[in-house]
Amino acid sequence: MADYVILTDSSTDLTKDLRERFGIDDYLPGNITFPDGHTEDSTLDWENISPQDFYTSMSKDSMYTTGIKNIEIQEAFFEKYLKQGKDILNISLSHALSNTYDACRKAASNLQEKYPDRKIIVVDSLRYSGGDGLLCSLAGDMKKEGKSIDEVAQWLEENKHRCHQTGTVDDLKFLAKMGRCSNVSAFMGSLINIKPIAEFNRDGMNQIITKVTGYKKLFAAMIEYMKATIEPNPKRIFVSHTFRKAQWLQLQDLIREEFHPEEIIPTTVCMANGSSIGPGMVVAFYMGKEISEGLVEETKILEEIKAKL
Repeated sequence: MADYVILTDSSTDLTKDLRERFGIDDYLPGNITFPDGHTEDSTLDWENISPQDFYTSMSKDSMYTTGIKNIEIQEAFFEKYLKQGKDILNISLSHALSNTYDACRKAASNLQEKYPDRKIIVVDSLRYSGGDGLLCSLAGDMKKEGKSIDEVAQWLEENKHRCHQTGTVDDLKFLAKMGRCSNVSAFMGSLINIKPIAEFNRDGMNQIITKVTGYKKLFAAMIEYMKATIEPNPKRIFVSHTFRKAQWLQLQDLIREEFHPEEIIPTTVCMANGSSIGPGMVVAFYMGKEISEGLVEETKILEEIKAKL
């Protein structure tokens, strides 16, 4: 069985220590353009700006934009490992949120003729941020257990619709501007303290399915929703935030007390994702029941929960 590497992009929110722990061999950063017009790599490790400075600037209505690398850079990224005689499993940001997946598929197709003996498998995670990171971490676990590239890729394809998110963001204008959330216009407005709750749909897009008022009701609804959808004896839950540390810590405590997962992995959302989310996100990512078409079942669950709050 040929050796293989697990590659990804800058949507995973996995910092260097987490990438090393889970055996994520490398990632290709995208581009991020700052409000002053200069462009940098959208790296995962906050080398040139702190999360506080980044999200504070967004609180002042500064906007960042993101983009992918050109196809030649994507091909060079893959080819570095193909030249070493290694197969590639690339886990990509959802195609509904970016052209990253399409670029990876095109690069893989272009290189396959040159390296006919190598496997290049590109998986659309249909997720972003901690959801993408969670799937990458579980893929890394499977590789360490001795699973083949085909076994890991098949597991990802069969289980990515079991990867849930529940949580909120304070201001929807960033998601609306970047087109990163479906039906967002229905929840736009200036009502103070409204907390929309979003989930992944089967197309890999964030979809808001209800809203509550205030963090107390938000956290109560999130925990009840997780009870209805989470897998038994959860192995790993990612809890992510964009400049909401107090609520992030509170949510971790609530999840730990209620579900006793093997581990909670706290992450700060990286620049690539944060640019389209803005400050104010607090979200849990976990494995559970398979998500229904149109989020019909998930919406029903949350509406029943909301009626009892």
